Amino acid sequence: MISQINITKVSNDDDLRSVFKQLDETDNRIVGAMLVDDVLSLTTDERVKRAISKALEKEASNDELGDVFKSLKRAVIDSSTRCGAAGDWDDQASHFVTRAANAVVTPRSQRDTVNQLWQIVQSCRMARSCSLIASSDDSDNPEAEYQYKIVSDFLNNKSSSAA
Repeated sequence: MISQINITKVSNDDDLRSVFKQLDETDNRIVGAMLVDDVLSLTTDERVKRAISKALEKEASNDELGDVFKSLKRAVIDSSTRCGAAGDWDDQASHFVTRAANAVVTPRSQRDTVNQLWQIVQSCRMARSCSLIASSDDSDNPEAEYQYKIVSDFLNNKSSSAA
């Protein structure tokens, strides 16, 4: 559980993986949703936005999460279809956001808990990379640093509220 995590500042991927292994189910979902929320502007799909909004709710019920999961399964198919052969980078970015959101709300019985957050991390990074390519921005992808800060802030907020 969160009280046993001895990392307060995440500064690399090893730290991320270490924290992810120690999160309980609710915190796992909330952290995943926070990571996706950071790239949510890269999609216009309201199903994705609704799912992340619901996933961020600490008290979201399994039924509510199941409903958004069903909706996102269709959104993943739709976003994959939009990517198509044209390879539009904005559509690719949206697809990766949708995949990450889907991983957030996938029921525990249908996923590998350890790899779920890592899939979210990588999908968010891919979304940001696609967005940078679409805008002809040749700067480095800052998403990993954003993710380290998001998780560090989450840990610090949890430890502050537990004290």
